Amino acid sequence: MDEETCCDIAEFVSVLANPHRIRILCFLIEGERSVGEIATGVGLTPAHVSSHLRVLYDRGYVGKRREWRRIFYSLRDPRMKDLLDMAAALAPSSARTT
Repeated sequence: MDEETCCDIAEFVSVLANPHRIRILCFLIEGERSVGEIATGVGLTPAHVSSHLRVLYDRGYVGKRREWRRIFYSLRDPRMKDLLDMAAALAPSSARTT
């Protein structure tokens, strides 16, 4: 693998290295949600969720659409579910329980 690809992968993984962002992505697997719905679903404040969504949006992991004053977020790539499922299966804590 070349240096540029390795750097791209490291950037990708670093964004996902935050458990709150993982929870937000998992919540969005079910479909498009508003910031308030996400905050309620993952147990964080709307401000906290917004800051994580900004990072996920800036990196291209989520898309957004505005409807009046509300912004709705969704996964940009449905393969994110597969990635999260695979990561969960490979996580050391998952290996201990099987």
